[in-house]
Amino acid sequence: MKEIIKWLRGIEHLAGEMYHQAASIYSDDDVFKKFLEHNAEDEAWHYHVMGSAALFLDSEPDFTVAISIDKETNEKIINQISTIKNGLEQNTLSKDELINKIVELELSEWNDVFLYAVNFLKDKTSEFKYPAARIQAHIKEIEHFLRTVERKSDALQKIKELPPIWIENILIVDDEELITDLIKSLLNRSGNIDVAHNGKEAFKLIKRKFYKLIIADIDMPIMDGLSFYQNTIEEYPTSSNRFLFMTGDLSSERKAYFDQNRVKYLAKPMDISVLREEAAKIIISK
Repeated sequence: MKEIIKWLRGIEHLAGEMYHQAASIYSDDDVFKKFLEHNAEDEAWHYHVMGSAALFLDSEPDFTVAISIDKETNEKIINQISTIKNGLEQNTLSKDELINKIVELELSEWNDVFLYAVNFLKDKTSEFKYPAARIQAHIKEIEHFLRTVERKSDALQKIKELPPIWIENILIVDDEELITDLIKSLLNRSGNIDVAHNGKEAFKLIKRKFYKLIIADIDMPIMDGLSFYQNTIEEYPTSSNRFLFMTGDLSSERKAYFDQNRVKYLAKPMDISVLREEAAKIIISK
């Protein structure tokens, strides 16, 4: 496993350089540049994670693994990265071709080995459970970007078929069962979903489990949504950006509260596409 981690660190470094190079070339395309910069940041973070993995393995006897990195696989991945970098330098890659090659690279054996290593590590120590969740967000962000690009349905489908290394937890809080059932159905492919029917039930759940996305109504019996939110951020101060409120009564006071606390919200009735879009933004956020 130590050799695999060493190899992955090298590939992550090369991939990060490639994404930085591409971002500098597409500096006039704000959306594409942002996508490339996010990928560069992700590869730098993956490099750091593999460094942590190397330190962890240094204190452990080397583990027997099922695979090794052969010369042919190593050369294939390096050649894929080099082809992209050379194409960028020589201005012979169109944006469409670059996207295709990025998807091809992300779907290569590099990804398979990386997923194998992360799954292996998170089963050995809880230290790597958060990296696993963040790496899954990296894949989701690529998928999210491809949805905005025309003629990329094949690439999108291939990305969607990648095996998950982490499945996010989602909490839906509403006293109306019809609404919780509907939202659960709309987001059932986005993660494991739990339901609570008031803020008190929801607060008990978040003490037992980490939820990447919390969709909450406001007007509920026993404990309303805003009280639930206040209790949650007092207990977990960094949880504010994981909330998405929904309300049928978006008064000026409530809107001011949401804006002041930078909390996302939707007014009922909600467009299905907007609900999915806002939920996806929170799920892929880091």
